[in-house]
Amino acid sequence: MNQQDAAKNEMIRWLSHPSELGKKPATIECTAEFDYSEMKYYVFKFKKKLFDSKWLLGVCGGYEGQSLEHCGHLFSDFNEYRKESEIEDAIRIVDTIGQYWMSRAKMYENSDKPKQ
Repeated sequence: MNQQDAAKNEMIRWLSHPSELGKKPATIECTAEFDYSEMKYYVFKFKKKLFDSKWLLGVCGGYEGQSLEHCGHLFSDFNEYRKESEIEDAIRIVDTIGQYWMSRAKMYENSDKPKQ
């Protein structure tokens, strides 16, 4: 298995979760890959149902080197896929994930401090 296949499998697994799409997408394609913050990312377009007219965007990544394990940057906000801005849209998702985890880390950090 190569990294792109691993990313596709992870995207399908994530989309299948009940709190997300709740099932495998009817169709999914890797449309691009890019490097960001020294890690590799894969952009996917997928459809909920085979005859849906619109494609949706997803991203999976944070792969270092040839690793098949990503760092947890796996998400779709179920917005429409747009070829002309797919990389920028995927980077926005990655940045949002990073900001979320940074805020969670700060909350955790602050909860460990003794009250004065």
